[in-house]
Amino acid sequence: MNKGYYLQVFYLLAITSVLLLIPTSCTYDYFEDETNYEVYVPKADKDLRTETYSIEDLSIFIYNDVLNKERYSYNPFAENARSMSGNFNFRLYPGSYAVYCFTNVQETNFQNLNTYNEARFDLQQYTDGSYKEPSAIYVEYKTPTIHFPGPLVSDTALFERKYVGRICVAFKNLTKLDASLTQANIKEIRIEASGIGVKQYLSALTDSVNTRSSRNSINDKMQLKSKIFDIDYKDFEFGIQNYYFPSPDLSGEGSEQMEPIALKISFIGQSDNVLFNLDTRITNKAGDPIVLHMNETLVVEVDGNNIQILRLDDLEEWNPQIEQEGESGPGSGGLGV
Repeated sequence: MNKGYYLQVFYLLAITSVLLLIPTSCTYDYFEDETNYEVYVPKADKDLRTETYSIEDLSIFIYNDVLNKERYSYNPFAENARSMSGNFNFRLYPGSYAVYCFTNVQETNFQNLNTYNEARFDLQQYTDGSYKEPSAIYVEYKTPTIHFPGPLVSDTALFERKYVGRICVAFKNLTKLDASLTQANIKEIRIEASGIGVKQYLSALTDSVNTRSSRNSINDKMQLKSKIFDIDYKDFEFGIQNYYFPSPDLSGEGSEQMEPIALKISFIGQSDNVLFNLDTRITNKAGDPIVLHMNETLVVEVDGNNIQILRLDDLEEWNPQIEQEGESGPGSGGLGV
């Protein structure tokens, strides 16, 4: 064999080696600093943040069938120059994803995050097993598709809509129920709520209409405390408000029927004594359960012996200034930004 033959063999082997390397490097091998997906959060942007336009925490979970990426950040979001400008960057393989962005979840228990169909977050519990009020959780749900080659895919998480729903109770003419029920005599109002959701699977969290929570048992109860406040709602005298998970889906229990949220309202006097108990169910005039959706407000109007449940189409009708006061954690009486 001559020298030319060996050179031809060498060149063929070299070309074959290069060709074998091309598909892998082009399809999946991104450079370490290369990004193909970005979530922009204006309320985390140092150039936009103010006292009233900001968030304190950020959690991002990216799924296909399993947890692909997760990211946690906290005000002032100073991990790098990008995050300080509200940009949170990821490198993803080509495909379709479900992306969940949360804020105000520092008091929230996330469970089984590694598997999409099992990932969820739960209400916190008291030592007696009853559940605490959720904080004013905000969520953004995105469904990006990543191509390669392809441009940077970018989503914006505005955090303008809450995950939780809200039930407000407006009171007037309570002395028709009991002479002691004056505003001056009432220190606080305690509520035992049943028919409520206590856990939320991420796979069941999509939009404000179809999202439903779940429960562990028909005996699940949530304990809430609320300070009363003056309200500018119709001609009612004072009120309370609290946050709840969206109404639970009971189909997994073999039931096609909705179960109404039920509230046992206890009026507590200045000496921590119970002045009066009032029971009501969240139903329409026909007695059918009213579904509480994400970012929705239901108003229970209590006018003496008369109780009416309304769905509030314009959230500004309910004392909007209250939304700017107080705390937003569990047990805060639903006061939150």
